[in-house]
Amino acid sequence: MFLMSSGITGYSSTESILKLIGLIILCVLIIAASYFVTRFIGSNKAGGMKSANFEPVDAFRLSPNKYLQLIKIGSRYVVIAVCKDTVTFVCELTEDEVIRKIQTGTGMFSFKDILAKNLKKDGPADEDASVGDDSGEES
Repeated sequence: MFLMSSGITGYSSTESILKLIGLIILCVLIIAASYFVTRFIGSNKAGGMKSANFEPVDAFRLSPNKYLQLIKIGSRYVVIAVCKDTVTFVCELTEDEVIRKIQTGTGMFSFKDILAKNLKKDGPADEDASVGDDSGEES
């Protein structure tokens, strides 16, 4: 009552719904724009990394913030120690000294295959049921 008497009029329900729809559309446009800008920037950076002469081959974790990394630079293999604040050259290896893992396929399993494999197993599920049996008998 105070608002009406002071001359301030409220919005009608139609105007409020239109403003809400407008804000939702604006929010969706902002999210879509940020998604596409992020993909564009990521694809440009990934494209730059693919054409470089540096290829990480392997990494071994020594402690939470210390790693040994094997990197192929051109035709040479270099081992470096990467710490929190420093990178140190360790040694250079020949191509004969490096054992490369052969990757076949995508290295990922489908959920369907894993589920089918686990459903075929009948043994472990039956053994677990007998462990929690409270028949009152002690062995």
